[in-house]
Amino acid sequence: MSYRIAVLHQGFVPTYRARFFEQLNARGGAEYVVFHGNPPTGSGWQAAPEPLQFPNVRVDNREIPLGRWRAIYQPVVQRILTDRFDAVVMGHELKFLSNLLLALRARQRRLPVIFWGFGYHAKVGMGFTAKSSGLAFGMVSQVKDLLARQADGYLAYTEGGAENLRRIGMPDDRVWVVRNTIDVEAQTRLHAKYLQTDRAELRQQLGLKPDSVVLLYIGRLLPAKQVDLLIQAVRRINSMQLSRQPVEVLIIGDGPAAESLQGRAVNLPSVRFLGALYDQDQVARYMRVAAAMVIPGFVGLAVNHAFAQGVPVITRDHALHSPEIEYLRNGENGLIVPGDMEDFAHVLARFVDSPEIQQRLAAGALRSREELHLDHMVERFDQAVLATVRRAQGADLRSAA
Repeated sequence: MSYRIAVLHQGFVPTYRARFFEQLNARGGAEYVVFHGNPPTGSGWQAAPEPLQFPNVRVDNREIPLGRWRAIYQPVVQRILTDRFDAVVMGHELKFLSNLLLALRARQRRLPVIFWGFGYHAKVGMGFTAKSSGLAFGMVSQVKDLLARQADGYLAYTEGGAENLRRIGMPDDRVWVVRNTIDVEAQTRLHAKYLQTDRAELRQQLGLKPDSVVLLYIGRLLPAKQVDLLIQAVRRINSMQLSRQPVEVLIIGDGPAAESLQGRAVNLPSVRFLGALYDQDQVARYMRVAAAMVIPGFVGLAVNHAFAQGVPVITRDHALHSPEIEYLRNGENGLIVPGDMEDFAHVLARFVDSPEIQQRLAAGALRSREELHLDHMVERFDQAVLATVRRAQGADLRSAA
């Protein structure tokens, strides 16, 4: 029997998620219809180019400013409830008001609701420091935990999220770990393509010094990513001569913090802003010459991207990370640096001066990519959704009898 599943996640389809939905629908057990609109204003996100190669419905996302917060309403509730869907998968985010309404109405109509997300309320980008902010964070966490417990199933990004769901009282048979990832296979092919490329020649083509150690940042330029700390660390390394090797930093991405970051890097020629690059072949060329991907702030799926190309990840030890930080094993495939800015700069300098550490962590990154293939995520996701639908239908049959 083939099921129809409505999917509401992130409000749009990011470029990295399109291949996932293609593979998911290719499995044949269910038709996954993705409802999507434009990325949130000012988010820096890039939507996958259309037409999309999987069942989808374009909707008009309506943004509702609420002070510094922006809620989103997608006019899809009635359509999903009246069309023939066997379940709805939705993001576990309070900003999507339509999801909250749909979850309530679906429960009344015995339509299974499956959440897909972190499994906890993250502090990513929120900067909770004041008592009032801490109180707000706690209240939001409690509401999200309550919603999770009402769901028929939960697709947690990582094991850490699943552990939290069990801790707050969600039954174990309703919690699934999908291991959130990207199209690692495509990145692996790009890595193989440039593996035999002469690095010295490639460095010359990219305008890099022949003897520098290249540190790479890829991602949206947001305050929570703390790219300013990378710039500050490199300035300190250069001014205090903390490393013997010259350091060059390449920053790929765009976003609301771009202008501010460029201002911080004035008179620092070793830092280059390359803007947003969507050509993955071009990005792979920069990955080939990089010794590490460095993200001082919150780390997310950039870990998967780096590991797929055999590049270790360096970040700082703090509570802002996304779930994918669980893939980073300190000293094995990257570094998680405790302490302050001074400590961060010194660890970067030691990394720059140690080819042995660079090679060891790069080898660990390549090993780690084998755990993060997209087809594994697709299989777990599909199995979890189908098992949840069948369990709900079985319960309905028992109650009818």
